[in-house]
Amino acid sequence: MEECTIITNHEGFLVNSCTGEVVDFENYSSTDYSSLQYYERVSSSARKREENEIRDMKKIVLNYLLSIMTEKEKDEFYRILNQTEKHGKAEAALYLAIYEHILAKESKQVRREYLKFLKSRGIGRYAIRQRKKLLRQMLKEDPVVIYIYYEYQGNKEEALRVYELLKKHNLAYGNAKKRKQILLKYLNDKKLLNEVLEKEKIEELRNTVLLLNIRDFESVSFI
Repeated sequence: MEECTIITNHEGFLVNSCTGEVVDFENYSSTDYSSLQYYERVSSSARKREENEIRDMKKIVLNYLLSIMTEKEKDEFYRILNQTEKHGKAEAALYLAIYEHILAKESKQVRREYLKFLKSRGIGRYAIRQRKKLLRQMLKEDPVVIYIYYEYQGNKEEALRVYELLKKHNLAYGNAKKRKQILLKYLNDKKLLNEVLEKEKIEELRNTVLLLNIRDFESVSFI
């Protein structure tokens, strides 16, 4: 019969060589690994830790981007972010994709410090490229809108509002170059612009009256 001795197992605990029973109670955790609750608890803990890491990475990336962007780039960043969040919550890689998208439209290159930041955080270029593809699909930006944001020297908010009205009333048509010409024509001609604004007011008034009539009709009780 083999003599039983005390040996060290592969986990580093002292055990009985015959029975495998742990005898080093001071260094051994008596967790019951066979319990289903244990695995559920570990899985839940790992999931929470992963969610926290994702949130932390988003904050780190966002704070970094805000520290290197110009005020104009920040405005554009948040404008695009608001559009993309209609499709779901943003993530760190999408933040970076938006930033690179803005730089590309400005014909700028990413800086060496930016690439060092990505490397230090373990963020791969492939993930950003994939998000940029997704971003282009989500945005499908109108060249006229891009012109307003980056080239138009007048009141950009007014130009955007006028452009939306022109499209709404089918007054902006043709290719991007044609639509841009039409927009500038209305922006530079107050008489034409007032006609569009007046048309919009009349339509809003008509819609309001229609809505009130519907409410009055619904409030009537038929006997």
